[in-house]
Amino acid sequence: MTAVECDRLVETLRAARSRSGLSLAALAAKTPYSKSSWERYLNGKALPPRQAVEELCVLAGQRPERALALWELADGAWSGRAAAAEPVAVSMAVPVADPVPEPVVVDVAGPGWWGRRPVIGFGVLAGVLVLAAVAAALLVTGDDHPRGPAAASVTTAAKGCHGADCTGKDPEAYGCGVDPVPTTLRRRAFPGGTVVKLRHGPDCAAVWARIDLGEVGDRIEVRVPGRRAQQASVEDEFDARGALSTPMAAVTRSELDGVTACLVRGGKRWCFGAPVS
Repeated sequence: MTAVECDRLVETLRAARSRSGLSLAALAAKTPYSKSSWERYLNGKALPPRQAVEELCVLAGQRPERALALWELADGAWSGRAAAAEPVAVSMAVPVADPVPEPVVVDVAGPGWWGRRPVIGFGVLAGVLVLAAVAAALLVTGDDHPRGPAAASVTTAAKGCHGADCTGKDPEAYGCGVDPVPTTLRRRAFPGGTVVKLRHGPDCAAVWARIDLGEVGDRIEVRVPGRRAQQASVEDEFDARGALSTPMAAVTRSELDGVTACLVRGGKRWCFGAPVS
């Protein structure tokens, strides 16, 4: 048994929380779960209740089917319902690591993952049936904007936008960082370990900016010439400890040379663009 299912759920919940624009205190005020509970759920310290996953999706303005399917997988891994044998391969639309070393932002794969327990039963057949059923659900539901026939792969169905349709949408929630790995056009380091990246998702024909280990009050922006800037702010310590992305902006290959990413901190602005091709 691995923690892959749990990792995927955490990444999905973090993307939904970012998309909602709510702080941990605001989530606590709008749901039956406390601020400390949300901190544990979003950092992978505890398995959230199914209702918490659904309510977060509602607050983020997205359909809950995919997140709930991921919750079923994570719950199965945590409780021991997943089989001990090699699991059914299911491709999920979640962010993957950069091709270059990244700063550690959240420890979601440690040995204490959600009180990891030994497999306690139901056998190989039960585990395969659980994973196969969830995979079928993902094929049908996809995400907010499913495309193509139900028989398409989960990864294909999860890419819910392309080009202009991606503008203003979360790159993680819409699977634009899955396959191929998004290209980091340029990255720039700032004091305190902060790193800002200008990223390009070729399959989605879109760009976005991402900040790792920012400071509360930081704002990042991505700009494509002639279009409105997309931006995101580091609202609290949870944002500061992790990674945060702006919504996407559609871009063509010919426009990449003019794209810029900016960090606004303490009233000052630092901007940088992609290398000229």
